Amino acid sequence: MARNKPLFFVVVLSFLALSSCNLHRKTGGGGGGGGNNGSVAVTMVADTLPAHPSLLSFRVTIASIKFTTSSATSTTVNFNPALSVDLMRLQSDTVFLATFANMPVAQYTSVTLVLSGNANITFLNDTGTTLSGCANNNVCPVSIPASSNPVATVSYSVSQNAVTGIGIDLNFANAVSISSGSLVVNFSNNNVLSGFTLPRANSNLASGQLDLIEDFTGVVTVNGQSVTLASASATARGSLTATAASGTIFDHDPSNSLCPTGTTQLSNCVANNQFASMDVILKSDGTLAIQEIEPLLGTVQDTVEGIVVSIANQTQFAMIVTDLVPLATNSLIGSLHIGDGLTVNLSGSVNPFLVDTKGLSVLPGNLSNFSGQTSTTAIHLGQSIAVHVIAPFMAAAGTTIASATTDTVTLRWSRFTATPQTAASPAFSIVNPPSYFAIAQGISRTVQTTPGTPGTAGVTNFDGISDGTGLNLTANHPVALRALFLENAGGSASPAFFAAKVRQH
Repeated sequence: MARNKPLFFVVVLSFLALSSCNLHRKTGGGGGGGGNNGSVAVTMVADTLPAHPSLLSFRVTIASIKFTTSSATSTTVNFNPALSVDLMRLQSDTVFLATFANMPVAQYTSVTLVLSGNANITFLNDTGTTLSGCANNNVCPVSIPASSNPVATVSYSVSQNAVTGIGIDLNFANAVSISSGSLVVNFSNNNVLSGFTLPRANSNLASGQLDLIEDFTGVVTVNGQSVTLASASATARGSLTATAASGTIFDHDPSNSLCPTGTTQLSNCVANNQFASMDVILKSDGTLAIQEIEPLLGTVQDTVEGIVVSIANQTQFAMIVTDLVPLATNSLIGSLHIGDGLTVNLSGSVNPFLVDTKGLSVLPGNLSNFSGQTSTTAIHLGQSIAVHVIAPFMAAAGTTIASATTDTVTLRWSRFTATPQTAASPAFSIVNPPSYFAIAQGISRTVQTTPGTPGTAGVTNFDGISDGTGLNLTANHPVALRALFLENAGGSASPAFFAAKVRQH
């Protein structure tokens, strides 16, 4: 991947203003319902991207969920306020919608997601022609009416004072299409959603575990052995509350100054008003247990995370926003939304770059491709990068995207789908990642995994495949990854990806 490849993305045009939901929600454990009722815990994943265009963000708002029984009666539970989900995260990760208590005991046949507003999508137009007003080879946002409310057909029973786990799987390719030169979203198509009971087959979870929710980020509130992470209202992901257990993994922050190696107590790892990430286990009783936690910021500060889509020179690049951490007051980034474009300028005194490994084993030689660097020679298309925003900041105006200055750059997790060529362990090769990586079709890149006991420190999480004695990947069948993209300046690093998550449906 030559360094002149970013020219393919240098001009980022046609950014439209996207409205912000500015919502939040509360989620947490619950256990079984009272009286003649039970509980239903619901999670969601996604798979099967459309061939074109190359999607970067896909945000929908879930207003409520309807549960329908075999006798055609239904129970609707509202999110108050509504829940905003960037579906692109669900390629590799899982979102926890909630544990719904007081559900009538019955046999159920379906789950319906009741959506509100439009689907807000940002995409790279790689179709070869203009799409929805977006010129070929440009990155553009669109706000599209999402017709109908998708239904997942799944058979499950709710028992008295018990918890039933349900998973929902969104098929992107059945929801997104191109018609008459426009991008269309239609959730009423057949097979947009499918359902399954938890735990999903080959999920590599232990007895008593229903699902794994990874890399949920938010502002910390500690209450004894319990932690609540509250996301910013700008992302509307809500909050997640979980409890530390004997096997909880405590990882240091990217700067290695918080929660130092060897920490064994929650109170010594995270503190109130820090910003942190955690992986949690949804247990069979509907409660959440912390599998891994790490502080990311010692204090909340204006921070933007996004996918790199162009590199102009050694001090400037552009990203598509995928997460926001605004200051509670006087934030510089209050005008930004998920899916917006942002030009980032490195300050003259930029700190050495950091890497958020979340405890994953990374080869030192590869780590130095990013860690300790100070210019965009270390940055590559497709990387997911978090930046601390300092003045000056300029809000978007017309077709000119927002611009910001940063003094801190941290490599985080690229979430994407590619095609595996080999079925080997601990490393395997992939081809054809999304076109925004600017890796030529058919060019093989190596993905490094770390096998071991699931849920232990530094080990890759697998879903749908085993990490035992072999990776058991099905060659030429899409695989979703959450990985650190640690490329070198010449574009020849091997491995180039270090996977924290590997999922194959």
